[in-house]
Amino acid sequence: MKKLIFLSLFGFLPFMILAQGLSNNGAKIVITSGTTVYLNGGNSGNYTSAGTGEIDLDGILKIEGDFINNGSTNAFRNVDSDGEVIFSGATQSITSNSADMSNFINFEKVTINSGSTTSLTAGSAATANGILTVNGDFVLKTPANENPTGSLITLADGSANGIGSITVERYSKVGNRWLYVSSPLTGQQSDLFTENTPSGNFNPNYYSYNEAFDQNALADPSNTNYSNYEYISGYNFWQAWEQVQATAGSPVAMNVGQGYITYNEADIQVDFSSSNPADLNDDANYIRNISYTLNDGNGGFYDGWNLIGNPYQSALDWNSFDKTDISNTVYLWDGDNGNYVYYNNGGDDHIEGVGQSINNTTGNPRYIPAMQSFMVKSTAVSSTITIPSSARTHHSNTMYKSTSKDETVFSYVKLQASNENGQTDEMLVRFLEEATPEIDDNFDAYKMFATTANLPQIYSLVNNQEVETPLAINSLPINEDYNKNSEEPKSVPLGFVAKEEGNYTIKATELTNFDFEKIYLVDRTDDQNYIQIDLSEGAEYSFFIEEGEVRDRFYLFFLPEETTTNLFENNNTSNNDVKIYSNSNQVFLNINSENNINGTVTIYDITGKKVLEAKANSTFNTFSLNSASGNYIVRYNTSTNVYTKKVFIK
Repeated sequence: MKKLIFLSLFGFLPFMILAQGLSNNGAKIVITSGTTVYLNGGNSGNYTSAGTGEIDLDGILKIEGDFINNGSTNAFRNVDSDGEVIFSGATQSITSNSADMSNFINFEKVTINSGSTTSLTAGSAATANGILTVNGDFVLKTPANENPTGSLITLADGSANGIGSITVERYSKVGNRWLYVSSPLTGQQSDLFTENTPSGNFNPNYYSYNEAFDQNALADPSNTNYSNYEYISGYNFWQAWEQVQATAGSPVAMNVGQGYITYNEADIQVDFSSSNPADLNDDANYIRNISYTLNDGNGGFYDGWNLIGNPYQSALDWNSFDKTDISNTVYLWDGDNGNYVYYNNGGDDHIEGVGQSINNTTGNPRYIPAMQSFMVKSTAVSSTITIPSSARTHHSNTMYKSTSKDETVFSYVKLQASNENGQTDEMLVRFLEEATPEIDDNFDAYKMFATTANLPQIYSLVNNQEVETPLAINSLPINEDYNKNSEEPKSVPLGFVAKEEGNYTIKATELTNFDFEKIYLVDRTDDQNYIQIDLSEGAEYSFFIEEGEVRDRFYLFFLPEETTTNLFENNNTSNNDVKIYSNSNQVFLNINSENNINGTVTIYDITGKKVLEAKANSTFNTFSLNSASGNYIVRYNTSTNVYTKKVFIK
């Protein structure tokens, strides 16, 4: 085999060569304009053991065998839209041989001839920069597991076209689990997911999500603090799901860019197929109007949720989406683990290094798989989300998960709660210059409550419109009002849901770039006792809890470098026995001496008006103020002493 095959145009006649298979063994193959190379069998393409072979294609490469790129680079160089690869064999395949899809095949023009069945193998990736013409059958193959279907990106205007057919397969291991799906082709119908039931085409387990559904109607409307465990744990969308196909034999079209969920008792393979290649979703942009119906009366926590579908045949990069009045968090359902996965990219202009995720077992769900639906949250009545073609990317993430991670340039702690069965749930608190103490749709993620049996749920709590709102990702500021070098510790109240009574564990799985001296988990076990755990030293905390939800038991405390490492020692009050401080809208009173318990706490605003009076009957006390931001005076009276401290309330 020669190291260089150079085929050129002689005079006015094209030069043609016929061969059975072609391997370049690391060299460069040059096919000049006007030249046609016919390959009529064997393994062809960038079939090289050297890893650096390539094809310079300005003419036509006509193939009747399999096309393989097992090199370390793209098969083609100088990619434009001049060269053309024609697949004309009866049955043949395209394989990129790159486990992470980073080494995809970058074709120019691609044609599938009539009578040819050409497959893009499972896990392979290909981009057509020129027109994709399908006159035969083109199939994107799926493996019989959760690994990705062949990934296809078409870039030219008018792709794809032809008189053949196109099929996109998707095998899903979803036996007895919900699958979040969308269609990569137009004109697909709900009966693709029909179960084998006596009702024929009627599919009782195929749903869309109704954003306008009034979640507040499920519970007592006066319950404005989400204190009812059943109300909280019921936030699983099941009441808002609407059956798409309600009549046997009357399938309903799947809307492009809309998400759906389906349930099946066994693993399934769905073949999206069309006899019109133009049904391939390859428009430059898909713009979806996102609804927001304010009807829950609880600070918008339940409002604005929309289920969106990836309309393309490849993964999507969430960082490349165009969002108007949309939260920067994407919410994915992980059927393997029965829990939601979160990714927040940190702002409209994406601050480098802010992208972060939780509850993902293999990496960062920034990359949304092909045929995957996902939740987004609208923040205004009229909002839109644009899925641009530029967001398409070849990525080897499986359904629900992905494998890449942004570089971290900020301080954060990730907490994991687990039960005795090994089921886990995560939350994250991070500190950013751009964040605010309130809910910030650029940087925070609401907690989505899963109903998976026995799965614990852990989250932080933020006061939002006088409502305690649960967050999965809570971003807090580092600035002059909330400075890490302040003498005051930063506190974050936590919520915890136990589906059944038993033993649970909380630990810090990640503690990165941390600028604070110490981080403590405090368990207020009862009115008289507390337990303090130093998470900065890698400790984990095991405890027993009864079934239900608690919001006044667990707290995180972040201690600046200048603060003593004991939370309950002196903080410039007149005596070391009492510590008074504030964070956000909460006042904390920690008492080290039993002689000082059972005193009276009185809080005054700057004009001297009393805004709160209460008893302090434990060593660890918290008081919430729904008052205007500003300075307040806290006075604690016992039978023998008076302690006074000025605090700032947000």
